[in-house]
Amino acid sequence: MKKLGFIIAPLLFLLYVAGETYLKLNNSSICASDKAAEPTGCELAGALLNFDAIYLNYLGIFAALTILILGILSYKKIVSEVLFFVVLISSLLFETILLGYQYFVSPAMCTFCMGVYASLVIILLLASRKYFFAVIPAVLALITALSFLAIPVAKPFVQKDGTYLLQSESCPHCKKVKEYMNENNIEFTKINIEQIEAQHFATFLNFKSIPILITKEGKNIKIINGDKNIIDSYETITGQDQIVIEESVSIDTSFNVVEEEGCGFASLKTIATEEESNCDSKK
Repeated sequence: MKKLGFIIAPLLFLLYVAGETYLKLNNSSICASDKAAEPTGCELAGALLNFDAIYLNYLGIFAALTILILGILSYKKIVSEVLFFVVLISSLLFETILLGYQYFVSPAMCTFCMGVYASLVIILLLASRKYFFAVIPAVLALITALSFLAIPVAKPFVQKDGTYLLQSESCPHCKKVKEYMNENNIEFTKINIEQIEAQHFATFLNFKSIPILITKEGKNIKIINGDKNIIDSYETITGQDQIVIEESVSIDTSFNVVEEEGCGFASLKTIATEEESNCDSKK
């Protein structure tokens, strides 16, 4: 059993990681999809990294090789078993964070990553049940910590053609726009600014306040910020103050944005400064 956990299982793990690396270098993957247009879990996982995903494969090979070498040396009593378990458990916790984050943010899981995680768990279980059960609380703590974070989910909020309003129920400027749209029978979908994805979107556009109106018509998208700007856009003649370029995003900046036209969302999440927040926001 000890040989299985210290040598055979780590060797199989090394071959598994090396095999996937070889496939990736040849434009393939263990979790390759039959549908070319549909991204796989491995591709989505790679998009979450700050560097090319192949380097993570190289890191995996290095870790697997280190575990194997330390396993052989530990089995022959050349080095302490503690060193083997330090590297193995560190690799397991490292992969727990990567896989856990992927679980909360990605719509599809990486098959290869799950295989890596399963391999590390099996190696630890075969090598020592004592260490295996000791690591379980740490793994659960990491997963729980990730679940507490407001992690943006990789899913579209603006899917169909229509009108969308980024708003907060406590924002009086948002309420003004919603009342106007309801009175004029303008259908719209509410998107709460409390959602971290909505806040990142607003911050990306350098908007410090809500409401924000998004109108989608095919591949044409129009974005307007501020209650006065939004209401004026419906009351002015279509196309008079706005230019919509085909198959592009146009952000309406033809109106003068003033401080009283929106609610800063700093008190919802610390994106804007306190000076920019001019409305009472829902805690």
